[in-house]
Amino acid sequence: MSDSIHKSVYEFREFLYQHPLLIKEVREGKRTWNQLYQDWVILGEDHEDWSSFKRKDDQKETENGQTDSMSAIMKALGQINVEDLQKQISQFSGMMGNVQRALQHFQKPSGPPKPPQDPFSFRGF
Repeated sequence: MSDSIHKSVYEFREFLYQHPLLIKEVREGKRTWNQLYQDWVILGEDHEDWSSFKRKDDQKETENGQTDSMSAIMKALGQINVEDLQKQISQFSGMMGNVQRALQHFQKPSGPPKPPQDPFSFRGF
């Protein structure tokens, strides 16, 4: 940070990044940078007048500070085709069964080894 620029200018810049609609107002000629800076110093950055200028992501926050992710989850769940999901789960289950059978085929048998059968056991000596 440069010594020639006051710390509050950097704080104001951060405030503007969080409230991009204020930048738009200056570019459209509705306000000046000086007016915004003076209002920001007088009102503070947490004043309710600034809420309408926040980023859209910040406007979706609920009163307790949590984002409205539950509605997004519900919307995504509403778009899922249950029949397609059931088919995919069934295919996955069948594939896993095939993998398990292949692994069992290549695994060595567990337990004690069986003694070899006597090739001459049919004789009754």
